Amino acid sequence: MLDSLNRLDLTVKDIELIEAALHTQKKILSVQSEAGGTGSRQKLSDLTHLMKRIGRARPASDDMPAVTWSQMARGFFSLGGSCSQLR
Repeated sequence: MLDSLNRLDLTVKDIELIEAALHTQKKILSVQSEAGGTGSRQKLSDLTHLMKRIGRARPASDDMPAVTWSQMARGFFSLGGSCSQLR
């Protein structure tokens, strides 16, 4: 069977930049889907699956990188959208 995936040679920095852009896009799609935007839920679902695939494809490093302030803030603010569903 032929491999239908294209292979890119990306650095870790490139992947981090792509992930940051995808996190921003995820926030935008979350707001649009909550507002009832057509197709936003499917795009959000597709984006979430893509982000998981990118995370799994990332080369594993031996040393655990320290969590930066921006990563902690992103994690804190991304929890805000899921809490509104509890009301």
